[in-house]
Amino acid sequence: MISKLLPNAAGLLGSTHPIPSFSVSGFSILLALGYAPAIDTLVVVGLSVLAQQFSVGLSNDWLDYWRDSQVGRKDKPTARGQVSVKLVRNASLVSGVIAFALASSVGWAAALMMVAMLVVGWSYNLGLKTNQLSVLPYAVGFGILPIYVTLTINPAQMPPWWVVVAASLLGVSAHFANALPDLFDDKETGVRALPHVLGQKVSALVIASAAGFASLLVLTQSTKLNPAIATSGLVLSVGLALTASLLALRPRPPRVIFHLLIAATFVNVVLLLISQSSTFSNT
Repeated sequence: MISKLLPNAAGLLGSTHPIPSFSVSGFSILLALGYAPAIDTLVVVGLSVLAQQFSVGLSNDWLDYWRDSQVGRKDKPTARGQVSVKLVRNASLVSGVIAFALASSVGWAAALMMVAMLVVGWSYNLGLKTNQLSVLPYAVGFGILPIYVTLTINPAQMPPWWVVVAASLLGVSAHFANALPDLFDDKETGVRALPHVLGQKVSALVIASAAGFASLLVLTQSTKLNPAIATSGLVLSVGLALTASLLALRPRPPRVIFHLLIAATFVNVVLLLISQSSTFSNT
């Protein structure tokens, strides 16, 4: 029995897209920490966003099963037969319900934002990923995230405009970094997302410029940041984005470019946390 359960469990976890899922959940917790919330609020934020990310990630592997099988994607548990598509589908739906239930425990505003994040994430998997509107779910979904986080805080509030814009820009950059490694496989199955249409050179420029501008927004608007910390953060985040951009020009872009963008996002979120902490300490 255990010998059958373990491969299924490992395959199911792999289908959640664990690296981005846990990363986005971690970013949400860090954003929330800047508002000094109660521990139970942090738990709700982290688990609800993780469940939402799991739902979207699992639906991706479920809905893309035929396409992944056609091109022989070895990195997809469903395509290599490690886990059943039915199990992945059911887990995706259950994860979405859990995410909504957790968000609802905070209030109706947070619940509405959670529904929006689920709808946006699923819209990508249900068809937007195959056309030139593919960037919209990433831009909108990442932009909603800080709004959801601040609406879970007591009292509920809206984040500064520039935090939403910076998050959206990081989402745009992440989309291009995530799409490029699958450029050639996707073309075989009829996917014509925006990165495919623009090509590698323009996509590499988008990765660097969107992430770089997001970092500039964070540093110029976070007036409480220590200048040395701000400068170090800018150099590190822009350096990571530029490295990702250069790697995106390779004939076969490596998947590490997406991980580099996750690291750059982490730097920006930490800077936001430091800035918020400085604000609280000075009040």
